[in-house]
Amino acid sequence: MSNSNDINGFIEIEESGPDFREALFKYLRFWKWFVFSIIFFLALGFIYLKLTTPQYKVETDLLIKDNKGAMGGANDLLQDLDLFSSDKIIDNEIQILKSKNIVEKVVKSLKIETSYYTTNGVRKRELYGTLPFNVELIKPSIDIDYSNKISVRLLNGSEAEVNNKKVLINHPVQTDEGLILITTNTSYKGSFNQLFDIKFNPLAGLVEQYIKNLKIDPVSKQATVLTITIEDAIPQRGEDFLNGIVKEYNNAALEDKNKVTSNTLLFITDRLKVIAEGLGAVEGNVEQYKSRNGIANIGAQSQILLQGVGDNDSQLNKILIQLSVLKSLEDYLYNNNTDQSSALPSMLGIDDPTLLGLVNQLGEIQLRRSSMLQTVPETNPIVTSMTDQITSLKRAISTSVQNLKKGLQVTKQQLQSKNNQFEGIIKRVPSQERGLLDVMRQQHLQDTLFMYLLRKREETEMKLASGVADSRTIDKAWSSSAPVKPVKPIIYLAFFVIGIIIPICVIYLQELLNFKISRRQDIEKFTNVPLIAEISHSDNAGSLLVVEKPRSMVAEQIRALRTNLQFIVPNPEQKIILFTSGISGEGKSFVSLNLGASLAMSDKKVVILELDLRKPKLHVSLGVDNSLGLSTYLIGKVSYEKILQAIPQQNNYFIITSGPTPPNPAELLVNGQIEKLLHQLKQDFDYIILDAPPVGLVTDAQILGGYADATMFVVRHNYTAKSQIPAIDNLYRQKKFNNLNIIMNSIDVQSGYGYGYGYGYGYGYGYGSGGYYQEEKSYKSSKLSSLFKKKNKGNNKL
Repeated sequence: MSNSNDINGFIEIEESGPDFREALFKYLRFWKWFVFSIIFFLALGFIYLKLTTPQYKVETDLLIKDNKGAMGGANDLLQDLDLFSSDKIIDNEIQILKSKNIVEKVVKSLKIETSYYTTNGVRKRELYGTLPFNVELIKPSIDIDYSNKISVRLLNGSEAEVNNKKVLINHPVQTDEGLILITTNTSYKGSFNQLFDIKFNPLAGLVEQYIKNLKIDPVSKQATVLTITIEDAIPQRGEDFLNGIVKEYNNAALEDKNKVTSNTLLFITDRLKVIAEGLGAVEGNVEQYKSRNGIANIGAQSQILLQGVGDNDSQLNKILIQLSVLKSLEDYLYNNNTDQSSALPSMLGIDDPTLLGLVNQLGEIQLRRSSMLQTVPETNPIVTSMTDQITSLKRAISTSVQNLKKGLQVTKQQLQSKNNQFEGIIKRVPSQERGLLDVMRQQHLQDTLFMYLLRKREETEMKLASGVADSRTIDKAWSSSAPVKPVKPIIYLAFFVIGIIIPICVIYLQELLNFKISRRQDIEKFTNVPLIAEISHSDNAGSLLVVEKPRSMVAEQIRALRTNLQFIVPNPEQKIILFTSGISGEGKSFVSLNLGASLAMSDKKVVILELDLRKPKLHVSLGVDNSLGLSTYLIGKVSYEKILQAIPQQNNYFIITSGPTPPNPAELLVNGQIEKLLHQLKQDFDYIILDAPPVGLVTDAQILGGYADATMFVVRHNYTAKSQIPAIDNLYRQKKFNNLNIIMNSIDVQSGYGYGYGYGYGYGYGYGSGGYYQEEKSYKSSKLSSLFKKKNKGNNKL
C-alpha cells in the first residue's frame, strides 16, 4: 500500500502543472526534421520571390484649396461661422478622385486596356511605354475570354505575325478575341522580330481594379492636403496614372466651377440687349421732344427740381429692380427643383448681405450636389444631407425675401409719396418743361442701368477667363527606388516560421493520434497501480538475456526489478509471483523468464510454470521437451516430479512446461490439482513464477490470481493501447489480483521515451569498454535507420 500512496503523490506532483522541459525535448529530438523543413521552406521563399512580380509605390500630393474666404464683405462672417457648409468636403473630394468617370478617362488616355508581356527568365515581364507597335481591340467577340493571350511579332514596317499568321499593319484583323488593329510606333528605335504576348483587359474590371488599388488619405484631420498612392509593377505607368487622375480631377472641377459664371454672363448679356433697346427708344423721345418744342436750356429752378426728381426716381427704380430680382428669386424657389443649380438668377442690385450669403450658399451646395451625383446615387447619405441643406436654405431665403420685400414696399411707398409731392410742384412748371423732365428721367434711368450691367459683364468675363481649379499639385507623381512588395525579410521570416510550425503540427498531430502507451505518464495518468519496472527494447534473439548478456541494459533493468521485488513480497512465505498482460505479444513470458533467471543467479531456487496452456511459448524458446507437462499433471496422469525440468542455461532454475494443449484449460485450473501443485512447489522452491495467459482474452489469469502473492501486469511500449490502462485500474480497485503492479516492457529508448529524463538509461557500472556500452552504441547507430524502416521488435514480445 505504501507504493500505491507514493505513486499517488507522484501523480499529483506531475499533474500540478505542464512540464515545459519535457514538451521542449519532445520537439527537439526531431531537430533534423526541423532543419530540413526550415531549409526547404526558405528555398520555397526564394522561389516565391523569384516568381513574384515586384510592386513599386507611386505617390503624389494634392492640396485642396479652402474657398471660405473667397467672398468679401459681410459674407465673411457667415463663412467663418460655417453655418451652412459641410465638414465632409475632403471625403467628397476623395470620392470624386476615385470616381469611375475620372479613372475610366485616365485608363483610356493611357491605353492600358492592352497589356504587353515579354519573357524574362522564368517570369513574364509586363512592358509599358515605347513599344514597336500598339494593339487596339476595336470590337471584342461575344464569347471573348479575357484570360487568353495572343502572340504578336512585328516582321517589318508593313507586316506582323499574330498567332503565327501573317497580317497587315494598320488593317483590322479578326482574331478569336475580336477585331483588332495593329499600328506601328514611329518613335520606336529598337529592333523588330521580337515576340510579345498581348492580353486585353475588360475596361470595367480594369477600372474597378485601379479604384481598389488607389489609396487617398489626408495628411491629418485638420489639413486639406491629400496623399494619393498606388502600387504598380511599372513605376512609370503608376506615375502617369496618378498625374492623369489629378489632371482629370482639375478639369472636372474647373468645368463645374465655370457653369455658374457662364450662366451669370448669359443673363447679363440678355439684359443688356433689352436695356439697350429701351435706352435707344428713350433717347429718341428726348430728341423728338426737344426738336418739337424747341427747348435748348432749362432754368435753375428746373435744374433743382430735375435733380430732386432724378434722385427720387433713381431710388425708386433701384427699388423696382430689387423687387424684380426678388420676384425672379421667388419664382426660382417655387418653380425649380434642387438639380437646376445652373438656373440660379442673378442678384444684381441686392445689397442685403444676409440674403446674398444665403443665395451664394445655395448655389455652392447645389453645385457640390451636382458634382456628387456624378459618382454616387441620390440615396447616398451625403447627397441626402445636401438635399436637406438646400431645402433649409430655400426656406431661409424665402423668409429673408419676404422681410426684404416688406421693407422695399415701405420705401417704395415713401418714394412714390415724394414723387406725388414733386408732381404737385411740376404742375406749376410749364407743360413743356415738365414733358422734357419726363423724357430725360427715362433716359437717365436706362443709361444708369446700362452702365451698371456693362461693368458687371466685364467683371464676369474676367472671372471666367481667370478661373482656376480649387486644387494645386504639391509634388508630381514619383515612385520608390526599391520595390515595396514583396518585402524580402518578411517573406523569408514568414517561410522560416512556416518551416518551424509545420513540423510542430505534424509532431503534435502524430502524438495526438497515438493511441498506444509511449510514456510512463500515459500509465500514471489513468491508474494508481504502481509502475515498478521499465525494461528497454532489445534486438537480441536470445530468450534468457540476463544469462547471455549480463552486462546489457535489459539485464540491469531485470536486476532492478528483482530488487524492487523484495519490497513487494518481503516475507519468505510470499513465494508465488503471477505474470499476465492485457493481450498477447506484450512480453510477459520474456519478463517472467528473465526475472526467474535473475532470481536464480542470486542463489535462489526458482521454478517457472508455463500456464498459458493455449499458446505456450517458453518451452519453444528454451528448447525443452513438452511431451509431459501441466496439462498431463492436472488430469492426474503423471506426478509432479516427472514434469519438473531443469533449465540448462541457468543453475537453480527449473520449468514446468504446459504439456500437450488440452481442450478445456479453464476447467483443468479449477479441479484442485493446481493448488496441490503450488503447495508442493512451495516446499521445494524459494520463488514460483506463474506465466499466465493474457487477462483480456481468457479467465485463466483471474483463476490463478487467487494463488499469487504478487501480480505483475506487463504492458508494452508503443504496443499496448491507452484504453487498456483504465481496465487495469478497475482490476486494481476491485482487488481481483493480489498486490497488483505494472511493468512496462520493450521501451524504445531512441523514440524519446520519457523525453530524455525520468529513468536514466545512460549510466554505467564500470563493466569496461564492452558489453553494456557496446549496446548503447548500437542504439545510436540505428537511430537514422529507424526513421525509414520498420523496427525490429526483438525478443521482448515473448
